[in-house]
Amino acid sequence: MKFAKSCNDVFRLISLLALLCSPTQGHTQQKPLWELGIGSAAMQLPYYRGSETGRGYLLPYPYLIYRGDYFNVDRDGVRGLLYRSEDTELDISLAGGVPVPSDQDGPRQGMPDLNPSLELGPSLDLRLWDENRHRGQKLWLRLPLRAAFSIDGRDSAHQGWIFAPYLEFSRESHAAKLEYSLSLGPMFADADYHDYFYGIEPAYASLARPAYQGRSGYNGSRITLLVQKRIDNFSLAGFIRLDSLNGAAFTDSPLFQSRRYHIVGFALSWILSQSDKMVSSP
Repeated sequence: MKFAKSCNDVFRLISLLALLCSPTQGHTQQKPLWELGIGSAAMQLPYYRGSETGRGYLLPYPYLIYRGDYFNVDRDGVRGLLYRSEDTELDISLAGGVPVPSDQDGPRQGMPDLNPSLELGPSLDLRLWDENRHRGQKLWLRLPLRAAFSIDGRDSAHQGWIFAPYLEFSRESHAAKLEYSLSLGPMFADADYHDYFYGIEPAYASLARPAYQGRSGYNGSRITLLVQKRIDNFSLAGFIRLDSLNGAAFTDSPLFQSRRYHIVGFALSWILSQSDKMVSSP
């Protein structure tokens, strides 16, 4: 396993760790407005969906939870709450991707490296099952639509759109301080998004790697499992995501290698301080 050495790598991992290491929510209860700590995580993932090559990461990260009325940092990442009713929320959601190097002997040999990506956009979340009547259980339909940008220092370029609806079931046991969530759903993206990862410009084409231009359509499906255990001021978490790319719009790209994609990670967080102010956590 190689260590993450660049700020670009850290950029993506912090986005993933927001999913991996923050607590899930069950019944409405009083929790600190904010929690602050440190953590360390190990993660293994391919460079991009459909790639057979990847790398492992081991690095520290800041542990931050903020439960504000209109801004939250929690297990769903960084969210700005635009609207909330009893069963509906409209958030701003955030995601990202790691930089993709030019392989020494892989399908991207001789092609430019890809910068890390940032995805930002609204998410309409609909509660389908009332957790207050089902002992800490809840079922949500989440509908995020995000614009993707490649990041190069202070510069950025728009790289298309992605729509990733999913169902999320979660349960929290307060007595055991054990939490888990399971989510699944399809993904769809436009031609620019697929072209960024799987396109081949004529200047980099060859007999073995013909020119290719991405097209819009199905982006695959995913299932994600997150499990967390809280022990005093420590939090242990495990995360696995499995994607199926059968039928995806980019499977005929010469850069596409595998119809399966997975991310596996583990993390240990130490909570050093928390707010004296308590807030209602739905």
